[in-house]
Amino acid sequence: MGGALLLALLAAARAGEPNVTDLATTEAELEVEKTPLFPEDLFTEDQRRSGAVLLHVIGMGYMFVALAIVCDEFFVPALDVIIERLAIRDDVAGATFMAAGGSAPELFTSIIGVFVSFDDVGIGTIVGSAVFNILFVIGACALFSRTTLSLTWWPLFRDCTFYSISLLVLIYCFRDNVIYWQEALVLFSLYGAYVLFMRWNQPVERALKKLIYKNKVTRVRSTDQLMPTVSSPAQTLHALRHGFG
Repeated sequence: MGGALLLALLAAARAGEPNVTDLATTEAELEVEKTPLFPEDLFTEDQRRSGAVLLHVIGMGYMFVALAIVCDEFFVPALDVIIERLAIRDDVAGATFMAAGGSAPELFTSIIGVFVSFDDVGIGTIVGSAVFNILFVIGACALFSRTTLSLTWWPLFRDCTFYSISLLVLIYCFRDNVIYWQEALVLFSLYGAYVLFMRWNQPVERALKKLIYKNKVTRVRSTDQLMPTVSSPAQTLHALRHGFG
């Protein structure tokens, strides 16, 4: 229902877009090859071939270690304080604060891809990282966990539902290879709706589980009828007398 409403809003927004001639002109302008705006390397090609490329590898390794230290020593403790102060659940915090912090590198990758390198590396990074997080990260956590992880179906169902709707809207926006400001506004609104939904996450979860499990029948074993019932003290005394007699 929500996805159909968003698609209808996008269709209405497209009613005021430029005509076919303007779109052809825009596409022709986009096809013009643009020179990437990357800064010049400190080393020449001969120096890199002579071993200077190892300095780039060391720099990348240093950044990975620095990122791990910052996340482990500052980001996660700060997230714990936010969860405690706002009294929110771990899955909600992970889907909002932790997701925003973890997706910050993807945001800057997209910015560099659009405004510096002039390619679509950002889109591949975003969609590919979602697949990496769902398959590799969850599998690695379950594989190397030292304790039994208690997981429920609701966070996965909730996030997959919003993720599927967002992908459908994104596909609709990319069908002409151009993103207009109306479409960008719809994408921002969709994320705002997701964050706003987290405000009523627990009531919605309880209501949905109550609806699903209202007709659930507990399995009755054949031995249940053989279990002794609650008896009065007189009956218990009579049974003891006959037992010892």
